Amino acid sequence: MPPSDTLPPGPALFATFDFIRNPFRFLDECARRYGDWFTVRVPGVAPFVFTSDPTAVREVFLGDPGSLHAGDANRPLGAFMGERSSLFLDGDEHLRQRRLLLPAFHGEQVASHADAMRTAADSAIASWPIRQPFPIHPQMRSITFETIIRAVFGFADDSTGAGLRALMKKLFELYSSRLGTLFSLPAMRIDAGPWSPWGRAVKLTRQIDAILHAEFARRRKEGVEGRADVLSMLLSARYEDGQPLRDAVVRDEMYTLMLAGHETTAATMAWVINRLLTNPDVMDRARAEVLSVLNGAPLDASQVGKLKYVEATINETTRLDPVVPNIGRMLTRPQKIAGHELPAGVTIAPCIYLVHRRPELWPNPAQFNPDRFLDSRQTPYTFLPFGGGARRCMGAAFASYQMRIVIAEILSRVELKPVDGYKASATRRGIAFAPSEGLPVIAAARSKS
Repeated sequence: MPPSDTLPPGPALFATFDFIRNPFRFLDECARRYGDWFTVRVPGVAPFVFTSDPTAVREVFLGDPGSLHAGDANRPLGAFMGERSSLFLDGDEHLRQRRLLLPAFHGEQVASHADAMRTAADSAIASWPIRQPFPIHPQMRSITFETIIRAVFGFADDSTGAGLRALMKKLFELYSSRLGTLFSLPAMRIDAGPWSPWGRAVKLTRQIDAILHAEFARRRKEGVEGRADVLSMLLSARYEDGQPLRDAVVRDEMYTLMLAGHETTAATMAWVINRLLTNPDVMDRARAEVLSVLNGAPLDASQVGKLKYVEATINETTRLDPVVPNIGRMLTRPQKIAGHELPAGVTIAPCIYLVHRRPELWPNPAQFNPDRFLDSRQTPYTFLPFGGGARRCMGAAFASYQMRIVIAEILSRVELKPVDGYKASATRRGIAFAPSEGLPVIAAARSKS
């Protein structure tokens, strides 16, 4: 454990529990008391040194991946995703695997999934009650879940697809619960049979694994030509030596895409809806853009790039309401970062939430103003909702594309109103922070367009 006198000051150990209860309030208070750098201690793990200094962010993102280990820092997230996920790899092994995954998330490949994204959104919207309050965050999760089943896994509406959906939903409910948060601690992963929480998780993953490995074998035998889903691309990918990804690696990557990508995108869309509801002028302007772009026709891939104000609204939401408030890199050797000497073993944590609220970078930082993303370009060290450097989220383009489609479909098809007296606060759902109580809304009337 690094000596405490070498680290920036920070809150007392007991105060860090407020990070779970109210993370944004905790970070605001730490920034007020300690400034750009502070140390957060969590029982059982090495200290986290938080920073909102853009110079430090740049040095971390451009630093040597061999001495700044994101995989080690992400290790507590690995309860369900598997050790072979690129999320938990470092160095050459991570770069080698990342190169094989990136083609599945390039522009044209992402655009090929536009119909699946729109269909998932339309199906969910059609089920919403009229003039009755309902939580919309679970609906966003339903949309992202269905999109991943179709576009990422490539499963249809047959019995195999139905079986995977049912099991994955059970696993995700467990993962996003408070128990799922506790599973980040290895001591809580005790398999005491089907009556224990971890035992239920183990049983579910074994059932899901059986379906996935059978599907891997079927597709490898029959071939994946003509398929655009991510799973098929991974099964056909080859390392430099011509070897395919092992099934165990494909399995872990698919779990990561489902569990991490599913919830972060859904939570972000819920925050976008909250911002639209609390800023009616922005809602009206975004809807006007959508209706103008669509001109009465269904949304297709060629129109998504024209939704500039919708995109700016999403970006401004991720600035103010990042669903993951910080990233981490564990130091494998002592380093000086932005003038601060840090010992090996600590995790430096560029704080997305606090960087996005620095007044010298963002005038009137607490104001929700999508125009700031139309008027200027941001650097990757001052706007970082998907992380940055060699570890920037591979699914960023996929998530951004889906969010534009879903928000556009909502704006064009339904009128949403806030529930009187409700005020959103952040609550943990899996690895993401989402609006409290599922963000209750009222669908007042459906548009005829």
